[in-house]
Amino acid sequence: MITDRIEYLETYKSIPALEQVTDFIKSHDLTALPEGRYDIAGDKLFLNIQVYETKDPAKARLEAHDRYIDLQLMIEGEEIIGYAPRAGLSDPTEIQPENDISFYDAAFDGCLLKKSMFGVYFPQDAHAPCISSDKTRLVKKAVFKILYE
Repeated sequence: MITDRIEYLETYKSIPALEQVTDFIKSHDLTALPEGRYDIAGDKLFLNIQVYETKDPAKARLEAHDRYIDLQLMIEGEEIIGYAPRAGLSDPTEIQPENDISFYDAAFDGCLLKKSMFGVYFPQDAHAPCISSDKTRLVKKAVFKILYE
């Protein structure tokens, strides 16, 4: 897991497809993009723009992906993203292979993701997004899905 500010994104050159992600960010106004999927390199790299209200921490669930790295960039608002190493978790409580997602019921630590900050979650990182930091609020987030080969 990596959490940092957008101005330092390019220092993580070992992340697959990072150059394509940064090029996309530089050439598009993410604040103006409506919700939805944007193909950058087909299923190898795509973006989901999400707009939603954060939720009560008691309703949060850890999730993990086998095939994709998530690079989550906060465009507007803030949220807590929970984190736990996947290796220390028991078996998933739900698996959706068609969506490349497994859910876990377990304790986690939280990290505050504010506007212009990003988090990177590799397949070994279970994460619980969308958690209210202090109150329910509307957020807009860019989630880049990077195929992990």
